[in-house]
Amino acid sequence: MVEVMNEKILMINIALLSVLFIVAPFHSQANIGGLGLNLPFNIAAWLAATLFISVTIIFSSRLRVLIYSRALVYCLIFPVVVIIAGFVSEVPQPTVWFFRQLYILGGFLFLFSLFQLRLSVKQIEQLLYILVLSTLLHSLVGVAQVFNLTELRGWIPIGNKRLPIGVFQQVNVQASYLVTGLGIILFLISRPSFNASKIVTTVLFILTIGMAVYVIISTGSRIGILSLIVMSSLMMLSRKKHLLRHKKIMLLIALVSVFSVIAGQSGLLRALDKTEKMTEGEYSSARKTMYAIGVDLVQNKPLFGYGIGSFPRVWTEQTAIFARDNPQAVLPYTTATHPHNEVLLWMIEGGLISVASLLVILIVFCMSLYFCGFSRGVAYLALLLPITLHTQVELPFYISSLHWFLWLFLIFIVLRHRTSTIKLKLSQMAKYSIQICTIVVGIGASAMLVHAEKAQKEIFHYIYIEGGGDIQVALNDLYFNTFAEKLMMQTVLYSSIKQNNKTKLPMFIDWAEHAIGINPELGMFILLSDAYGFMGDKSQQCRVAKRGISIYIQNDHLQTIVNNCTK
Repeated sequence: MVEVMNEKILMINIALLSVLFIVAPFHSQANIGGLGLNLPFNIAAWLAATLFISVTIIFSSRLRVLIYSRALVYCLIFPVVVIIAGFVSEVPQPTVWFFRQLYILGGFLFLFSLFQLRLSVKQIEQLLYILVLSTLLHSLVGVAQVFNLTELRGWIPIGNKRLPIGVFQQVNVQASYLVTGLGIILFLISRPSFNASKIVTTVLFILTIGMAVYVIISTGSRIGILSLIVMSSLMMLSRKKHLLRHKKIMLLIALVSVFSVIAGQSGLLRALDKTEKMTEGEYSSARKTMYAIGVDLVQNKPLFGYGIGSFPRVWTEQTAIFARDNPQAVLPYTTATHPHNEVLLWMIEGGLISVASLLVILIVFCMSLYFCGFSRGVAYLALLLPITLHTQVELPFYISSLHWFLWLFLIFIVLRHRTSTIKLKLSQMAKYSIQICTIVVGIGASAMLVHAEKAQKEIFHYIYIEGGGDIQVALNDLYFNTFAEKLMMQTVLYSSIKQNNKTKLPMFIDWAEHAIGINPELGMFILLSDAYGFMGDKSQQCRVAKRGISIYIQNDHLQTIVNNCTK
């Protein structure tokens, strides 16, 4: 009876994973853009993942069996170190710290849940085929965006620049996802099971490769194109013997890929142009400047870092110093929330202690790849490379939770080769307690995500639709509270200026001075300088504007105020 129930639950979980990778990403609607839950598809992805984790844990407690990998245990080191670091170092933005922890721990639970399924090789391949279908759908979205099919606006994001931003609304994130999907196709072709595949599977693969390569090249994404080259080379190197058993198919794939590259060559030219510009000077690009500022921060406080969530404040402070010493440097135009390198972020916020825990995980994982043997190990590395490389030049996990879950699924494929099983001696009370706690936490997390969805919609209407109403839901939302509060205070400021009423301005200035001390973003400098200007306090207005322009040197609004300060 247990085994029958096991099979049914397993099918449910595979269906939930299918929803996560195929359905959830296409929960697309008008949104405020940015990172995390600002993008609706991330809310849908976390809802699907939460349901998957909850069902799996409840099922595992009923079987009283725990399956794990020793490497999985080492993965716990990082979240534990980060939590301890939160108590040792300053946490200037508790909400940021809290959601960062939830993101990491949620990912660990997702990885842990995959082990509990006891997936067979055939079932893993089925999930890989689901990921191929996901790749095809995302490629279709990219093609629609390149050809500017405005009829689909409302269903998918359609911009004005004919760029294949995907549902992720960012070209590099779209590119790294598609390159990973292409790697999965090559890996599946090299598998023995492909020998028995039907012609429709081959057609599906070739069609997906053709469109995906076209979209990747059309993005003009340097990291996407680089990942495509490196991933393909590693996959061919490791699986050459298996892939060459299908010479006709591989020849057709090569021809289709060449045609796709030619068709999307305008993107390739853009990528080459951006690469050439990076070589023009020492700090000729904003990204190179960001890395230099980040390294300075690490050198100033290397051991424990500045605290989780402190990056915006310490980075802007260091930027002012760097801009003063390097006036020729190209700086980001707007507020930086990430140094565009994940390891560098943790070095800044968590210090060498946090990075050391990451290094332990890396060593353990490399050992797992080694034990897989050359053919499988290098192929797995090729699959993981696109997203992993992307984390070193940008922030894919913050933009797309789908990348996070895909990356974890690929890690699971590596770690599953060396697992252990423990029979748990749980009493009925312990079993029921686990199940009840899982249900309560699952419902609570789902309710929080649904509330965030309502808050995001409310904020969008408030910003972009005239007479869009209030933002009470957003103000009471744990995730969007800070953003909603800023919107409300901005309204207070400019409505007061419009009505020539200074009554509420002292309250606004106190709030803004506190907020700018925590997160000195561009918008806060503009708001605060405008408030002081309306109050007639020119000295304070000039102080704020000068500090802002020392960081955001390209901002015309602040520059105008500074110019007037000299008159």
